[in-house]
Amino acid sequence: MEEMKKEINLDSILDSLGPYGRYNLLNYVLLLFPVLLSSFFECGFIFEAQEQIYRCEVNGCEHFSDTSWQSYAIPMNEKLGKLESCKMYKPLNGSDFQCLRENFLNETILCDSYIYENNNSLVKEFSLGCEDWKRALVGTIHNCGMFVAMLFTGAVSDRFGRKVAVGFAAGSSLLFGFSRAFSPNYLTYVALHFLEAAFGGGLYPSAYVFIVELVGLKQRVFVSAMCNMTFVIGVVLIALLAWCIDNWRTYIMILYAPAVIVLVYIWFMNESARWLLSKGKREKAISVLKKAAKINNLDPRQLELESLGDPLLKAESQTTDKKSQFYKAVRSSIIWKRLIICSFLWMTCSLVYYGLSINSVSLSSNRYVSFMLVTLVEIPAYIVVVIVLDKYGRKRTLMTTFIICGITMLLFSFLPRSDYWSIPLYLLAKWAVTLSYSSVYIYVSEVFPTNMRQTLISMCSMAGRIGSLVAPLTPLLSLYHKSMPTVIFAGMASISSMLVLMLPETKNMRLPDTIEEAEALSKRRNKN
Repeated sequence: MEEMKKEINLDSILDSLGPYGRYNLLNYVLLLFPVLLSSFFECGFIFEAQEQIYRCEVNGCEHFSDTSWQSYAIPMNEKLGKLESCKMYKPLNGSDFQCLRENFLNETILCDSYIYENNNSLVKEFSLGCEDWKRALVGTIHNCGMFVAMLFTGAVSDRFGRKVAVGFAAGSSLLFGFSRAFSPNYLTYVALHFLEAAFGGGLYPSAYVFIVELVGLKQRVFVSAMCNMTFVIGVVLIALLAWCIDNWRTYIMILYAPAVIVLVYIWFMNESARWLLSKGKREKAISVLKKAAKINNLDPRQLELESLGDPLLKAESQTTDKKSQFYKAVRSSIIWKRLIICSFLWMTCSLVYYGLSINSVSLSSNRYVSFMLVTLVEIPAYIVVVIVLDKYGRKRTLMTTFIICGITMLLFSFLPRSDYWSIPLYLLAKWAVTLSYSSVYIYVSEVFPTNMRQTLISMCSMAGRIGSLVAPLTPLLSLYHKSMPTVIFAGMASISSMLVLMLPETKNMRLPDTIEEAEALSKRRNKN
């Protein structure tokens, strides 16, 4: 009898329900939709505030249909092979000014006003001509908001539940994101950007944790791959939408309007049974599992739900939970070490992943096609991760991919630049870091206890946001040496590969529900 009770745990019940039953398939669809929307909300700003083509407005010349006057009114930027955006030749003063070559001095001045190629762009409406720092600041402000969101949403998720966290993030994104389409000026626009990211930026991690807790240990990698692939599809759709819609306000409204759908159905979904158990709500968890069994046409009695055990139901665990699981986590040296290492791994992945994207050379003359191609490179990594994580384990996969990334970046840095090996090396590094990123996300969700999982994942993700904040600055390092950014990427990846050795293997281990179970993973490290 004692042996039977040990076998009745949530993971075995989830395996009995089946990962591809009607209940889970329905929940996959309902939770992958917020994942898709999170790609819109996290990456949409790239095309909202994209670079625009513009030049100086030359009074007295603009009414001519023939543009030959531009050759003597506006200097040519020889390096870029186009007209200067911010300078023009100084015109002679006089009321009878005519747009002739002799009426312009061989002296340049800064523009007072500009002619934009796209009159429906954010740059045009907010008069950001020759103020590229304001346009670039949009991404930085967005990432600052995401930095705040990681801990904020984690606390909501662990305290109030997974579906509350998803609903809160979706509602916040809709409110502040959709409102941004009606911004009257630049300051209002960036303020709404920060608020939307700060309160709604946790949509992806909240939906991800929710969907991972639906399945047993054997399906975690597959579910994670589904989330990643859905995110990639969303990013590609952003490029297609931006290609078709040139009005930035319309573009924003189309991106954020679908969040209404999430707000309608999320409150009718069942809460995560694992989260309910972590809070000692055993009866509610059993009720959720019975509903799942009925939808899958299974007899709930076959699952032996009444024998479902959970460590948090012990009196000692309940007392500890009331005193604060977070306080107990702070006192655990094992959890602290794991948190610091996982945070560094996440920061490395963010820095290298976004750094490679920002420093990459366009693959075509069309910015939208280039963006889609760079994004689609990630798909092979998400396919491979499903195979290698379960076959070779988390630690081997992480060490191997970090090493591949480090070596390819070093080779790219010091070998003579050539299309024959430079581009393949660069793409291989992007593939490797994408695989690492996906693996880290899965791994981090497996080494922390259920009652603190979202909060600790959010803390790791906050460290990752530091990497994404620094990544846009890495191109400036190439002014000192063209290979400095990639050398830094290689160094970070190499350090990360060594730090992985200090972490436990989680292959075929059920998710830890308490801090004690999470600590026990390290004690099994030498046996795996």
